[in-house]
Amino acid sequence: MSQILASRRLFLPVALLAFLIGGEIGSAQAGVFDIPHFVMPGAVRVGLEPELTLTEGSGLAVNLKGTYGLDDLINLQFTIGTGGGPQRFRIGAAGVFDFFPDVEGQPGIGIAAQMIRYDTPAGGLLDLRAIPYIHKSFKTTSSSFEPYLAFPMGFGLGGGDSVGLVSFVLGSIFHSSESMHWTIELGVPISNTETQFSGGVSFYF
Repeated sequence: MSQILASRRLFLPVALLAFLIGGEIGSAQAGVFDIPHFVMPGAVRVGLEPELTLTEGSGLAVNLKGTYGLDDLINLQFTIGTGGGPQRFRIGAAGVFDFFPDVEGQPGIGIAAQMIRYDTPAGGLLDLRAIPYIHKSFKTTSSSFEPYLAFPMGFGLGGGDSVGLVSFVLGSIFHSSESMHWTIELGVPISNTETQFSGGVSFYF
């Protein structure tokens, strides 16, 4: 509870900063990537996520994402990356709350609170999203796969203005071993977002 209250106290100053330093509002797409797969307490996951953005001008980017298992409920994720097109350098963080774990007879359900600051041709953009998600693992004889659905929603701040941001994400995680998995994802625009194809690989330590 104290962690959640602390994050709320930080929210307003960060949002105000975005208004002061941002430029003209542009569209943005918040990637989900490996957020739905929970990292156990004390463990670390590092992922590399290439992404292709379309719709409002194409651009290729790559993100480095590190995730830490804080406790039985919460993961912390940090993102840094760069790219071309409408979204260039980006840095941010997310808190992932895995309220209902993925167990036999029950899908996993959770929500992430994500904040990413993008550099765009129009200036700085702060993307603030809540990302509710649902996922379920299925085993095969030699591996497993984990399809997920997510509905990132929130708003973008920049240049003294704000816009609503909504998208729909469909993806799957493919577990090739206990220490590595692959991800593929499609982001569908709904409001002020872009079509996005992404994927990548994640390693566990």
